Amino acid sequence: MSSIDFDDVLQHIGERGLYQQIMYYLLCIPATIPAAFLAFSQVFVSASPEHWCRVPSLDRHPLAADQQKALAIPYTLRPDGRRQYSRCYMYDVNFTALLHVQSQSIGPHQQLPLPESGWNVTKCLYGWNYDHKDYDSTLVTELNLVCDDGWWPSTSTTFFYVGSLFGNVVFGWVADKWGRRTSFFIILFLEVNLSILTAFSPNYVVYTVLRTINGLFFPAIYQIPFILALELMGPRHRTFAGMVICMFFALGLSLLALLGYLLRNWYTLSLATSVPFVLLFSYYWIIPESPRWLLSKNRINEAEEIVQTMARVNGKRVSKNFLRKMELENKQKLRNGTTGQQEIPNISATPMDLLRYPNIRKKFFILAFDWVANAVAYNGLAYNATNLGVSDYLAFFIGGAVEIPSYIITWYTMDRWGRRWVLCLTMLLGGMACMSCMFVPEDAVWMTVSLAMIGKFGIAASFAVFYVFVGELLPTVLRSQAMGIASFIAGIGLLGFPYIVYLVSAIICFSSNSKIMFSRTTKLLDKFLEFPETRDRFHHDISLKKDLLFQP
Repeated sequence: MSSIDFDDVLQHIGERGLYQQIMYYLLCIPATIPAAFLAFSQVFVSASPEHWCRVPSLDRHPLAADQQKALAIPYTLRPDGRRQYSRCYMYDVNFTALLHVQSQSIGPHQQLPLPESGWNVTKCLYGWNYDHKDYDSTLVTELNLVCDDGWWPSTSTTFFYVGSLFGNVVFGWVADKWGRRTSFFIILFLEVNLSILTAFSPNYVVYTVLRTINGLFFPAIYQIPFILALELMGPRHRTFAGMVICMFFALGLSLLALLGYLLRNWYTLSLATSVPFVLLFSYYWIIPESPRWLLSKNRINEAEEIVQTMARVNGKRVSKNFLRKMELENKQKLRNGTTGQQEIPNISATPMDLLRYPNIRKKFFILAFDWVANAVAYNGLAYNATNLGVSDYLAFFIGGAVEIPSYIITWYTMDRWGRRWVLCLTMLLGGMACMSCMFVPEDAVWMTVSLAMIGKFGIAASFAVFYVFVGELLPTVLRSQAMGIASFIAGIGLLGFPYIVYLVSAIICFSSNSKIMFSRTTKLLDKFLEFPETRDRFHHDISLKKDLLFQP
């Protein structure tokens, strides 16, 4: 390891000059938009729109969708008085015979027969009809991944994060071993090509396998360019670097919602969120290696070339062999004892160093715990946008847009109050807002949406603080590995959030079906008790059992 402190070098060539700003904004694009599309495109690609059982015999009659549901689908009444039709059950009735009146089919404006309590209820026998108000086509509607197969999208998301578990560690190690630039281009090349292949998945098993492999590159595709951009700047501008890159990510989320709204087809959306990023391969001739990392590996000549370029673009003058001269000066000072520093040996850090030193160990465990909490809440809120009761695109767009003011406010408060207190307060705000959603009435949709967006505001702000905090607390030689391992631990927590989101629709479906079956049983019992002999016998049996139960 070189004895040169790169922060001292930046004092001569500029901490945030024109060169750093150009590289920073260039790196913001691959670090955020592909990452946002990779992680969250499945919200729309595998969206499950409103659906109900298909009854082919009713398709032969000129009936509107609402008429078909009213006749063929059991329902319960919501608190606001609206009907909530079953998604997975239908009446098992001969509707052709029922609707045949004087050899004429009932027209769309004629009165339909009312469902009777004695009708048999069964699972969907002929597939499903889907509401195409928001989606022309998704993988769920094409493959009928609903009801008994409704677990597939959540499982696919879980496997995606299984892939990210191992990718974080692997690419964190690659970034520290062979450089940020090498790791970045490996990730970019594989992620873009696999995303394009995903659009041609013939079935959901292949789609899940490709998503799992692609999960290897998330969130490393965000972290590695972020680390590279952060290491080009001086300490005073790390807050700027952390906040602006988060704003780019929020814009990527809003852009994804806009593309989903305009395209409405999973195949077209998959291509639109992958093919354009082929242009990013041109970065190979633009993006340099991190000079801070090169100095940590004692590769001074390579760092010298980059430093000379930085100085020239920033309009600064430095001597030739500037770093070599600085190295000799530092060694001379160390020999003369004019500094309190000791010469640092050229050693390679390993992940075990995270546990070897008490100070680094304590920081690492705290950061890993915070990462789990933030990751589960953030991703859960993003994927749950489709369950908020408003347009999926609108909810997701607002969820992305609301992050931007959170970053602006955090940017100001971080420099004023520091990292720790801002991280604590924003996490409290996000957590309390999410918990408050439990106490909102079911029909107060926009109140739930508002609380969810406040939660997203707080969690996004805390994540922004967190990334800056991590970059500042961890040493250069361990930064990528530590972030990769901490993200691995967070990924373990992320394995459960898709099923937490899936529980929302599962509980709605179960509750609706239970109410339908209970209502049907109650109606049958009432009809059973209409006969005097049956009613008297029923009450006699109940009284007899009660006397036996409570006898002394």
